Amino acid sequence: MLGTMGMEKLLVVKFGGSVLEDGESIRRAAEAVRRERLRNRGVVVVVSAMKGTTDRLLETARKISQSPAPEMVDYILALGEEESARIMTAALRSIGLDAVEVTPDSPSWPIVTEEEHGCAEPLLEECRNRVELGLKPLIERGKVPVVCGFIGKSPSGRATTLGRGGSDITAVLLARLLGAEELVLVKDVGGIYSADPHRVGDARLIEDLEAEEAYLLASAGAKVLHSKVFKYKPEGLKVRVTSNSGRLEEGGTLIHGEVPDLQVVSYDRPVLLVTVVGDGLSNQRALAEMTEEIVGRGMKVLSLRADDRAVNLIIDGEPSEVLEAVHRVACSENLLKGLSALEDLALITVKGRRLEALPEAIQRIAEPLAKRGIKIYESLTIHNSVSLLIRWGRREEALRLIRETLGCV
Repeated sequence: MLGTMGMEKLLVVKFGGSVLEDGESIRRAAEAVRRERLRNRGVVVVVSAMKGTTDRLLETARKISQSPAPEMVDYILALGEEESARIMTAALRSIGLDAVEVTPDSPSWPIVTEEEHGCAEPLLEECRNRVELGLKPLIERGKVPVVCGFIGKSPSGRATTLGRGGSDITAVLLARLLGAEELVLVKDVGGIYSADPHRVGDARLIEDLEAEEAYLLASAGAKVLHSKVFKYKPEGLKVRVTSNSGRLEEGGTLIHGEVPDLQVVSYDRPVLLVTVVGDGLSNQRALAEMTEEIVGRGMKVLSLRADDRAVNLIIDGEPSEVLEAVHRVACSENLLKGLSALEDLALITVKGRRLEALPEAIQRIAEPLAKRGIKIYESLTIHNSVSLLIRWGRREEALRLIRETLGCV
């Protein structure tokens, strides 16, 4: 068997359940791992349950009991990943690799979580200790660990799960704790596309993507990538999303850069908040014409929010010209009842991967401002960012207060 050779590089490779659907696809995945080992690279494999297995196990649990205990559901669902690990280990051994399955019952099991069931959070220090004592020695001896994704083990020894898509979390955690150079996520599509290729026929592959852009897509529901990948991704780790083509370090989408932990920034110029009141303002043609008129005059629409009675626009532009442009379009469509604008406002945005973990984030951001009499004229929440409009003259004070409150000075 291929064994204890000095390794130039360490990869963590996760094979999603959608690409482990039959013997042929599993064999192809195993050959891809073998190709990397022949290039003198260490590989840790993470596997999801085979396609359809998790749903089948969940359906079975619910047939047994309409309200099965969460701990029992986790125990049953874990069977899917354990099955995949054993099958993948067998496939790797059949082509000459010294593979070893790593399940929650293994002495080298690395993922320890809190006691919660269904969506448990990993305990990082416990995981780090387990990796050092259990997983690293296997790799150093030239073995290929095949680790169950998605599942964990609590300090009391119970099976837990990391939530849907949790195998991505397992993989990035291991890449972080092992100091891997690259994380490869093998999916049923060839990378990240401009739209869901299963629904949009001419969606195009994005070959390179900034980490912050990928994080926004994942947070907004793009199923190809779990947003928590960026919670645990260490600085410098390359992430590649690719298909089960047989080559792990080619093609697909390469994600580079970092997602800020927590960042408080301000738009660099004063902006306007324009409110248009009228009837039928959610008319798509009117909204399109309004933005086209503003952009056509060399100004920027930073945000637009509309319902049937009002439209709020945040605009970077000269006030009188903005009002003239908006007024002209609203009147031409016979929609306008009134128009108002607030000038000299600062647009402050709080963003970053730590924001989703902050309870009542908007309240925590707004409270220190309210105590100092800083009025918020508008607030916007877009996935994992919060934006506020305040008076430009109090911008620096507001930035300082928010940074101090959130601990990101």
